[in-house]
Amino acid sequence: MRSAIKKLVNATNIIDHAYLVKGRFMAVKPNIVILMYALANAENLSQSQLHNNWLLPLSTINTIVTECRNTGYITLEPIPGKRRECYLRFTPKGRKFADLLLADIHAAEEKAMQETAAKFSDRFVEALDFYARAFHNALNLGENKHEQ
Repeated sequence: MRSAIKKLVNATNIIDHAYLVKGRFMAVKPNIVILMYALANAENLSQSQLHNNWLLPLSTINTIVTECRNTGYITLEPIPGKRRECYLRFTPKGRKFADLLLADIHAAEEKAMQETAAKFSDRFVEALDFYARAFHNALNLGENKHEQ
């Protein structure tokens, strides 16, 4: 069991590393990559939902939301019936930025998932491990240094 857990943790670390490095290649802070990714994949996303679903600290969320508002990437839209909560919305500039930032990531995710599906078995941990390595390679991050 410990071997499977180690493999699972290693696989998830590889996935996290790929997102982090791709963001760095584009000179984007990791938490802004998370915000752009979350916002691009949600019709309605509040700061509270970002905190709950993506496990970012509220202080971090406040910082990145302020930064993205100041750069003109997002706006805040009050949620009807909620006094202090707002939806995060892309501006046209923000949508363009997110699309550029996430294009390679989404393409790599899809490529990795296709490769994973082709080799998938009933062993989920093996499939996730394969997906993580395929995703890392699909982003052209070079040889994977995350060995078991």
